[in-house]
Amino acid sequence: MSHASAFGGTNFSLSSFIRWTLRAMRFTWRGLREWCGDAAYERYLRSARERSGTHDLLSPTDFYVEQLDRRYSRPNRCC
Repeated sequence: MSHASAFGGTNFSLSSFIRWTLRAMRFTWRGLREWCGDAAYERYLRSARERSGTHDLLSPTDFYVEQLDRRYSRPNRCC
């Protein structure tokens, strides 16, 4: 007797469950890092590589300081 599984096949196996769980955890971790802004530097590096990287790249510290300056340098109140 075979039961349909949530992992794509008709037979349940521990290895497929582990692979599925690890993929789900990686996906969740990536989403969490994107949501909280922790992956911003990696996105910056990818974008700079795609633009042919002719300019100097910022260090992680300089990138963080620039992000803070950009966020808090302009007034953010309504009046």
